[in-house]
Amino acid sequence: MATKRRVLQPIRGHRRLCTPARITGLLVVLVSSGGSSAQSIDNTSTEIRIAATTVSPRPITWTMGTGPWAGQYGRRETVLCPAGGTPKFAWGTDVYTDDSSVCTAAVHAGFITPVSGGAVTIEVRPDTLRYNGSTRNGVTTGDWIDVWPSSFIFIWGEALKRPAPAIHTNGMLSAESWLGQTGRVITVLCPAHFELLNVFGTDTYAVDSAICPAAVHAGQISQAKGGLVTILLVAGLEIFQGSSRNGVASFAAESRSQGFVFIPTPTGTPPPPTADTPFLPPPGSAGG
Repeated sequence: MATKRRVLQPIRGHRRLCTPARITGLLVVLVSSGGSSAQSIDNTSTEIRIAATTVSPRPITWTMGTGPWAGQYGRRETVLCPAGGTPKFAWGTDVYTDDSSVCTAAVHAGFITPVSGGAVTIEVRPDTLRYNGSTRNGVTTGDWIDVWPSSFIFIWGEALKRPAPAIHTNGMLSAESWLGQTGRVITVLCPAHFELLNVFGTDTYAVDSAICPAAVHAGQISQAKGGLVTILLVAGLEIFQGSSRNGVASFAAESRSQGFVFIPTPTGTPPPPTADTPFLPPPGSAGG
């Protein structure tokens, strides 16, 4: 995974082309929405039904980019920009570098205003190698024509009803990134030959368990081949029982506020996006 950069500071030794007026953050894709694409599962015998559910937007500041989620391609987050904000720095148009201010990019894309703020949904994407700046809605973004760790876009409307793309991981990802979001469904692409990190629990796993090793323990995939796995976040347990299965020893653990179980991957879940994967430009934009 590419090294995360500090928000508001360009990489030392690199130069931004066409200095942006005000924007800082990470490259992400944003989607206007009152909720997220999180999903809940109703399992009746062999039938799995996936129904939309609301996950409260995550409050962020006007200086925040997508640093916490850099490299997690396909990850969607609904964030809440506070009212009365001051635009910062951003680079790109429709697709933004991950060190761009998400809220500033949302103003540039036409989803919110600095006065009112509001909720938007982003999707983390790989580097596109070229980000052209522009002036929109009172915000000027900068150009960046070079490699960058990752990017983001905004999503909205019908796109929010489709399964979120799988998240690319090196095998070290745990479910702690979604702590407090019981009912959410996340699909992860585990690489081949990932490291078998700590797992806590059996069938229901503690939130701090590494997802890919837990999937091996649960019989979902093999360490040699990896593959797509999907988890459902559930309420925690007072005791998570340890056991040995499929070559993986899980540990016992006590009192976690959240856990996860494995469920079938939703039909139509796209793989993690590539730099060439089409993105959804904001309504009324030059690309829309």
